[in-house]
Amino acid sequence: MKTSRITALFLLAGLTLGATASQADGLRFFAGMEPGFKFEPTLAVTGGIMKATPAGDDHNFVYGLDFNMNCGLIQTADNRIRTHVQINHTNESGVKATSFELSPRYTLPIGGGFSVGAGPVIGLVKADNGIADKNLFAYGAVVGANFRKGMVYSGLDLRYLNTNERNHVDFENWALIAKVGINF
Repeated sequence: MKTSRITALFLLAGLTLGATASQADGLRFFAGMEPGFKFEPTLAVTGGIMKATPAGDDHNFVYGLDFNMNCGLIQTADNRIRTHVQINHTNESGVKATSFELSPRYTLPIGGGFSVGAGPVIGLVKADNGIADKNLFAYGAVVGANFRKGMVYSGLDLRYLNTNERNHVDFENWALIAKVGINF
């Protein structure tokens, strides 16, 4: 199946970046409790397109919020792991869904405030296919590019999210999401 191969490549890329991070200078656990640790939070509005399995060939508009910060649970010596919490919503083509997603990402700065990153995604999706609605466990992978300079934040994510199926309700989807917000 084509989707499973692409998912495997996404996950392999995320694991490779994660392995590179852990080899760097070692990981710190509970870094958020260290004196002087800076979370450097960001809040952004999001909008993009989503291709969901239940919607057939249609592309849905998706919108929401992204809150991200330096991860306080597990961190590299050079603070390259950022945790993204996203809430996304779509209501088109007979499909209504709201997802709550958690995504720790290893990021690589590429200069001038730009960075790229990748990581896993876990979450919960409340999906309604017009016949029934269910809460579904979700998992996947994401790659993204971000710009952070002063108070200005913008980004672009390409994310795959798969869900378990419950009573003929599922919500496997791909999304390309743009983000604009502020750094605190």
